[in-house]
Amino acid sequence: MSNKLSQEEVAKLKSYQLQNTEIALALGNIEIREYELKKQKEEVFKKYETLQKEQVTTAGELEKKYGSGNIDLETGEISSIE
Repeated sequence: MSNKLSQEEVAKLKSYQLQNTEIALALGNIEIREYELKKQKEEVFKKYETLQKEQVTTAGELEKKYGSGNIDLETGEISSIE
């Protein structure tokens, strides 16, 4: 003897299957976005490291040329550190 599910029961099970597929797809998309963000973050950190090196180099060059002091970025004037 064979039993048969009602149309409602089959529809409910199909709905569950569809929802599981949608959730798996959403999780996959989230993983891809996380990967892309991680790559972007790495690129920004590289830019930051390059900027830090440039700042240290420039500071050393300016200190060698003008001596130690504070720079007013509005006027370009250097005041000596006492």
